[in-house]
Amino acid sequence: MKTFKQAHEVLKNAQKFHLDMAGVYQQLLDGAQDNRTQLLLKHLHEHELRMANNLKNYGAVAQQKVMQTWLQYTPEESAGDLVKNQYLSDKPSIEEINQLGQEVDRYFSDLYHSVHDSIESAEVKEVFENLKQIQDKERITLSMATNSLWDM
Repeated sequence: MKTFKQAHEVLKNAQKFHLDMAGVYQQLLDGAQDNRTQLLLKHLHEHELRMANNLKNYGAVAQQKVMQTWLQYTPEESAGDLVKNQYLSDKPSIEEINQLGQEVDRYFSDLYHSVHDSIESAEVKEVFENLKQIQDKERITLSMATNSLWDM
């Protein structure tokens, strides 16, 4: 089912998702025993906080006219829904956590791509293209961090 939301609401929902995922990673970190797993969870926690802050700042500096634009899009899933759909053992392995991080990145890449492709306004397209590029850069950073953990 498609719904209508303004661009600023989409950004606010994305910011909440990132904050919720930061909470998930913090909970997993609190129970983690392995040093490599702890490092990955710390990185993911910081990544999610950074992305939430980026969205907050982005929304604050974007033109008001652009942020008031109405968009038709498929409602996003919550962080809780995404986590429920992933297999995580009682003591998640580094592979399980990495898979979860990749799913979060895929979710945002798909969301920004979907919104970008469904709108006509060049200004709003630019906002979501920029967000997608930021997300893609963060995905590369996460991949590099994960790969460095394998070398430890």
